[in-house]
Amino acid sequence: MKELLKKLPNANFKTKIDYLVDTCFFIWIFEHHKDKQFEKFLKNNRCAITSFNAEELIHVTHKIHDKLKKVERRFFHHSANLFLLKIPVHPGNNEKEKSYVTSIIPGFNCIEHDPSDAVLLATAIKIHSDILTRDKHDLFNAHLENCLTKYDIKILNTLPKN
Repeated sequence: MKELLKKLPNANFKTKIDYLVDTCFFIWIFEHHKDKQFEKFLKNNRCAITSFNAEELIHVTHKIHDKLKKVERRFFHHSANLFLLKIPVHPGNNEKEKSYVTSIIPGFNCIEHDPSDAVLLATAIKIHSDILTRDKHDLFNAHLENCLTKYDIKILNTLPKN
């Protein structure tokens, strides 16, 4: 899995990305057999997984059923318009995560939000990208609504209709 994610085309903070895809969204795609639908979506939309989320996905892959692992590997082997956006933070380094988030969103309270979600949100703001996640309830609450409105970022928990 790690080798397949590393083979994704690299993106940087200046690359036009329509959607950042959260770890849990990929798992949902595979568990609910939506990989073909997502492949069609990718034909018209540039998506990326951050290096942070890629590390998370590698970490949880061993918990996924073997049949889903095959689907997951096939998907990443043949995916088009899916990029790897390298960011300077890794899961588990709380201080670096907080520093990264507050460098993009000054005053953001990382303590009240899941660090992974905060890193994804900050990255989306930095590159002006929408987010695909199944953790919408964690990322999007009344407190964050004002923050997101200012940046014109949308958080979606399903694939948008094109």
